[in-house]
Amino acid sequence: MEVAHKPVNQVSQNMFEGRLAALLIELRAGRSFREFADLIGTTHTNVRQWEQGRGEPRLRVLTKIAALKGWTLNELQAYLEGESLPKSSSSVQQLISEIRGLSFEAAAQVAAVAVETMTIKGNQV
Repeated sequence: MEVAHKPVNQVSQNMFEGRLAALLIELRAGRSFREFADLIGTTHTNVRQWEQGRGEPRLRVLTKIAALKGWTLNELQAYLEGESLPKSSSSVQQLISEIRGLSFEAAAQVAAVAVETMTIKGNQV
């Protein structure tokens, strides 16, 4: 019995769309489709479709998605194509992603601590 295989490009397209969907859900972090769409410069309909694994954003939107995650466009592309990111950069990106999902007040607290830490470290140099 012969097993049917999907063409390689179809498998990679499915991986791309699946990873994109998961990433968008993570980055949307409870925001409405409209709020998130406004943030990345697209329509809520597009965001909904991408989260359902249908289609993909244009380059300018992918660039904004990468920035929200704290990645370069190349890092985003590598991730969407199934590659893993270096450990050292992924922890910073994870932190940035978490900060972006915070409320304004919580993000302001994080910013204040960051400025305080940079001031202290700057004085140690």
